[in-house]
Amino acid sequence: MTTIQQAPHHTVLFNVAAYTMIGLTPEDKHKVYDHIECVINGDGLYEGASKETILQAYHDLQMGDVYGLNWVNHISSILEELDMIKPYIKH
Repeated sequence: MTTIQQAPHHTVLFNVAAYTMIGLTPEDKHKVYDHIECVINGDGLYEGASKETILQAYHDLQMGDVYGLNWVNHISSILEELDMIKPYIKH
């Protein structure tokens, strides 16, 4: 039986949104991801989970598919919540 390995869909989209679309610094991207991990693993259920699993869980928690949200939306909301959005607002 052949096992098909799925590409890290949410990890790729998170990185593209963070670096290419928003232009986060590596430090700020790390802060955003730490926030996501804290939200998802607050109860310890995701301890030791992969980055892809954490990002998928966050996207699902935010009902991204239901509301048509993407990683630019998620990251922007987190930046606002952490009061880090000002340097990334494009005029």
